[in-house]
Amino acid sequence: MAVRLPLLILLALLSAPVAARGGMPSCLKCHPAHYRALGSCVACHRGDPRSDRVRIAHHDLVQGRFAWFALPGSGPTERGRRLLEGFACRRCHTSAGKGNRLAADLDLLPAGTTAQGIFEAIGNPALLMPQFHFDDRQKTELVNAVLAGAREAGRKAGKGEGEPPQVVHFQDGDASRDNVFEKRCGACHRALTRARGGVGRGSIGPNLSGLLSEFYPKTAAGRTAWSATALEKWLDNPRKSREQTQMRPVVLKPGEFDRLVPLLDDPPAP
Repeated sequence: MAVRLPLLILLALLSAPVAARGGMPSCLKCHPAHYRALGSCVACHRGDPRSDRVRIAHHDLVQGRFAWFALPGSGPTERGRRLLEGFACRRCHTSAGKGNRLAADLDLLPAGTTAQGIFEAIGNPALLMPQFHFDDRQKTELVNAVLAGAREAGRKAGKGEGEPPQVVHFQDGDASRDNVFEKRCGACHRALTRARGGVGRGSIGPNLSGLLSEFYPKTAAGRTAWSATALEKWLDNPRKSREQTQMRPVVLKPGEFDRLVPLLDDPPAP
């Protein structure tokens, strides 16, 4: 027993993490140090700097092209934020604490979600998500914007505490029921709604998810947010608002507009 005890102690010391043995992080054995003022390697890249084994050290690693989010004011992150705004991602998603909850909250992504996974999801959109045809650089910048938004939201006290589970509907499952969107809009448009899930089947016209929220792009005139009044005017005579539009007037039966507005307004649950 006297012989085995020192041996066990030696094995424990050899297997202890690098940081615990007083050595430098394993990252710096292969990679040069940079942006030291921002903190340790894991502050930006995650991973496990305690291990010399590559597969362990690189677990959940954030690659360099996705780590600009940790550098305040970085070009890729700022360009990603402009893309996020310009393409109205918040009409369905929440990012940096702002947006609708029709689709995944980008500030509360499931554990195990990687930057590469977000990159691939942008390029291979889920059902009812518009295909934006971003190039690789734009997708990389969007990933940085998403990660920066999640970090910003995470700094807010109580983020995620006491929130009800989010339910996202992608398919209505009964398009034949009394649904004015399906009858009057669905041939050309699609929309993700809280109450009905996915409605519409067309891809000729723009995706109308979150149309009457503050996060949807401005009206055809490009000056104000969409409202019930603006929508009614547009449906009555689209070319009066945009002369070159290919959309024709939509003739609604009495009461149909009153049923359409709540579907597209879709206020968040209390």
